[in-house]
Amino acid sequence: MNKEDKTQIRMSKMDNRLILLGTKGGPKIGPDTAWPTSNILVVEGHPYLIDAGLGVTRQTWKAGFNPADIERIFITHHHADHNMELGGFVHNAWISGVVEDVAIYGPSGLNNLMEHYFAGQAFDIASRVGEVGVPPLADLVRWQEFADGTVYEDERVRVSALRVEHPPVHHCYSLRFECAAGVVVFGADTTYFPPLGDFAAGADILLHECMYVPAATKLCERLAKSKPTLWDHLSASHTTCEDVGRIAAQAGCKHLVLNHFVPDIGQWSTPDDFTRAAATTFDGKITAGRDLLEILF
Repeated sequence: MNKEDKTQIRMSKMDNRLILLGTKGGPKIGPDTAWPTSNILVVEGHPYLIDAGLGVTRQTWKAGFNPADIERIFITHHHADHNMELGGFVHNAWISGVVEDVAIYGPSGLNNLMEHYFAGQAFDIASRVGEVGVPPLADLVRWQEFADGTVYEDERVRVSALRVEHPPVHHCYSLRFECAAGVVVFGADTTYFPPLGDFAAGADILLHECMYVPAATKLCERLAKSKPTLWDHLSASHTTCEDVGRIAAQAGCKHLVLNHFVPDIGQWSTPDDFTRAAATTFDGKITAGRDLLEILF
């Protein structure tokens, strides 16, 4: 297939893919880590952004999109590794192209997040309006908080939400995207939560966080002095690989994609460790995600 053919497909109903921009669990980054959580779902050539952890702007460019191309953004919950660069992403889109109508959807707390971002950047925004004549950013961006149920719908996709369990965060939501090409479910951060299996029923792709217990145990042992209750948090808030497999089996999904690795892949684990553990309870297709991985559907 030549370059011209690929370009025509990209901006057509044939362009349906999931792009993992960041696959790391937690906001701490280092020189060799993956980026925290964010994803682009391309539906019929139109990109939708799901979560906006650190690095989302750079990774969006690397994925082949100008941030100004993305007009619909969805946030699963308000941990920093999922929302820290949301304001900066929208700001960068504003100065990188023509932005006309950006809509952001997220759980309770979104109003506070965005209002304070605009307040904090009021001087810069006003300066750019005065210096180069661009429309005020606030006139181009809107946001809406959501709960369980239908979140958004347009001519290409319908998005619904299910509140999952990710203590101490109360408002954390899995998101289900339904379109003509198939169904993609973003599990968000969650402990083992069987209702998610029903919510993801028949999904073509289930993107789910995962915790590899042997590596998580070693991490907690190493950090016992500085973070003595870390295991209590991890075990209460995240899903073991084996339980991820159980959710995928319950859902009957076609393709389980692992992301938000707990702990980071590296010192104590490999991608194969995560997939092998999930495969003990799910006999379907499993992929360990990595930054900028693209999956067609």
